[in-house]
Amino acid sequence: MHDQPAAYVLTDPVRELRGEGRPYSVLDGKEPMALANILKASRSALNGWLIIDGGGNRPAFDDEIADAADLCILPFRPSQEDVDTVSKDMDRIPNALAWPAAWPTNLFAVHAAQSYISRLSKKYPFRVITKPIPFVNSASELLAESLDSLSSPVRRLARKVFSIMEEQFERRSARFAKRIAAG
Repeated sequence: MHDQPAAYVLTDPVRELRGEGRPYSVLDGKEPMALANILKASRSALNGWLIIDGGGNRPAFDDEIADAADLCILPFRPSQEDVDTVSKDMDRIPNALAWPAAWPTNLFAVHAAQSYISRLSKKYPFRVITKPIPFVNSASELLAESLDSLSSPVRRLARKVFSIMEEQFERRSARFAKRIAAG
């Protein structure tokens, strides 16, 4: 949707691979050798975005993927259980960023949920993306055979999310370049 090549890699062994009608490639990375080949091809091409879904509650696997990633994002929802889980993951994966997702849009709920972002930001300075991804009721669109509409709530949100993700990637890249230049 931003005129950049993109691929989504599914690694969760229990989820079904569905790529029909998507504006990006959907790749099967469930098997270790297949995932290794995808990563190798991506590193040699160096164009576009490769999004890897850790999934499947496999911490050791997620640690390995995070080490290989240029940007590691851990989504969390507005609940104490999610905040506890993402805190453990942030402790385990020092280069990861936390990102509030499926966030409420009701003003009263937004105010109540803000405390989760504030607490995580205090515990992990500069490692929490403070622009939450709002909840969008997208079940019918996500389950559809095709995602042809250029303007839908999910598409508009996807563009916004990509812009924030791209901004975070650029910040990380700039910091890394400064560290290398400093020696």
